[in-house]
Amino acid sequence: MNVLAALVAFLFAVLGASLSTEGIFRPAELLPGAMLSLVASGALFVSARSPRAATVVAICCEAAACAAGYLPTPLLLAPLIGCLYRLTVLGGPRAAGWWTAIAVSAVIAGGAASDANPTGGSLLLRTVGVALWLLPAVFAGRMSHTQRAYLQLVQARAEDAERSRDDEVRRRLSEQRLRIAQDLHDVVAHHLAVANAQAGTAAHLLTKRPEQVGELLTGLSGSTSAALRELKATVGLLRDPGDDSSPGTTPAPGLDQLPELVEACRAAGIDVHVASDGTTRQLPPLVELTAFRIVQEALTNVTKHAVHPVVTISLAYDEDTFSVHVVNTSAHPAPVGEEGFGLIGMRERAAAVGGSVRAGPAGPDRYAVRLTIPLAPWQEDRLTR
Repeated sequence: MNVLAALVAFLFAVLGASLSTEGIFRPAELLPGAMLSLVASGALFVSARSPRAATVVAICCEAAACAAGYLPTPLLLAPLIGCLYRLTVLGGPRAAGWWTAIAVSAVIAGGAASDANPTGGSLLLRTVGVALWLLPAVFAGRMSHTQRAYLQLVQARAEDAERSRDDEVRRRLSEQRLRIAQDLHDVVAHHLAVANAQAGTAAHLLTKRPEQVGELLTGLSGSTSAALRELKATVGLLRDPGDDSSPGTTPAPGLDQLPELVEACRAAGIDVHVASDGTTRQLPPLVELTAFRIVQEALTNVTKHAVHPVVTISLAYDEDTFSVHVVNTSAHPAPVGEEGFGLIGMRERAAAVGGSVRAGPAGPDRYAVRLTIPLAPWQEDRLTR
């Protein structure tokens, strides 16, 4: 494309130089203009890489041609017009404005320095005509520069939007993986811990109290059945809320299933007591699910780490706050080590609903987990719907 533009500009410039001579094909008069036109056209060829340097070379060539007596016609000025257009497109209108003023002044000065004695139309062509030929190139370049900048802006916005979509997809996938990991940990860890405790107790009582083994095995079967039910509930929770087309899924657990959880723990040999303070009422499903899972995880930790534990679960229903306090005592508490995924999952679940979890020793042979969830945001959300 640059070669074609330079070739066309050279042919136009040679034609313009020939129009200033008495005979079109007189080499002695045409040769200087042709050589200057060749150099100016070469500058146009490299103007894409160095627009300012190319413009300087073209200005010097055109000024020299006018000083040699050639008329500054638009044909003769074709290489300079091309360089100014390219400079405006690449460098912007402000820089091109200064270079256009320099070009007009240089070409007019070159014409004034020639031996010709222009009068009338020739004088007008050598002065006003120069500006008339060069300014349209700047205007056209400015339009192209504006269009180019607009297209670049549109492309940049499209790329930003695409990156934002990709980031949003990655964020949602990360949240989904975290959600799956939390639910699988809560369901599998709890029921396996309870089942393990029941199986261990059954093996211990097999020779001493065989009449109680059947009851423990029944509880073990109930624990595994509950695990299967909650795995189905996890699948249902991970589906779209509006997708009711899949059979076999059950609603996500809530505080109404807390008695079943307590009975399963009691069957595993854990002494669990439940107390409630305030007016018991239905809470938002996500709040109930969060509370249930955190109580479940706390009981799982008791099952795994405490010996002959006694657990108290306290539910407090205030006007603007719901809290759960799980305290366990043990004759031989396990040593406190690094936090596992259970405590991390508790805090992540609580943070997801705007709440918080505090877990740690609460005195000699005592460990406590306290969940606090503000209800005001949920009440405001319900009123705005």
